Amino acid sequence: MIEKNRYLSIILPLALATSLATAFSVHGAETPISDAVQKHWTINLTTYMWMPGIDGDVSAGRINRSVDASFIDIAGKLRSFPMAFNGHLEAYYEKMGFYLDGNYMGMDFKPRFDKISEGLSTRMGIMEYGAMYRVLGSAASKNIIHWVDKSNSSFNSLDIYVGGRTIWLGNDIQLTGPRNTLVSANASLSAPLIGGRATVDITSKWFLLMDGNVGGFGVDNVKFTGSVLGTVGYRTQLFDVPISVEAGYKALRVDVSKANIETNVTMSGPFIGLTGHW
Repeated sequence: MIEKNRYLSIILPLALATSLATAFSVHGAETPISDAVQKHWTINLTTYMWMPGIDGDVSAGRINRSVDASFIDIAGKLRSFPMAFNGHLEAYYEKMGFYLDGNYMGMDFKPRFDKISEGLSTRMGIMEYGAMYRVLGSAASKNIIHWVDKSNSSFNSLDIYVGGRTIWLGNDIQLTGPRNTLVSANASLSAPLIGGRATVDITSKWFLLMDGNVGGFGVDNVKFTGSVLGTVGYRTQLFDVPISVEAGYKALRVDVSKANIETNVTMSGPFIGLTGHW
């Protein structure tokens, strides 16, 4: 029996909370703008669904197995539907900010009935964190002011960031032959990360969002890790709260080797997100 995931309690899902925004007084045309300019802090909270396929190799001890399947193939080969929790948080003070992004996915594959029946369970939790600086574009607080009336503002922006990526891995390979054997290996690794994030307006409502980063550099046995994200987004409001909806594609590469565990995989697939802006 494949052991239950022990990382679920480490990476909790980030949920998008929808609340009523404070209404500005209508006394004087300049009052709302004057009050809003005093707002230096802004927070963006995103909950998203990522539906990746996986291609690569995983190992536990001396046992190595290859996986090559789309998300649809994965869903059909699993004992249960994939568990996945994903969330992204950004907090800005003017043009400075920090971010936190969490991913978890557990895949429990059915055994293949050859001469020796094999079952594979792989779990991956990823936490990204770091500091950002907006090198191009207005401060994040000004975007909130002009969310509805964009005539005096542009949302085009370019942020650079530096931080880290912590990866929790767990691989279980089950051999069911004359001897019912479970080979397990687990590891936790952290490595530096650098990247950039750009937003480009298409219209006053529609925009492109692009994010890319690289990391690892051999630190803590992480040979390489990197991700790219490209989405098309739409700005609107929900209960007077500025929100945006994003849809696109995300790919993540992880190449690590530590003690008795190795994971060299690429995960990629559709991405759908919902972001609240305060």
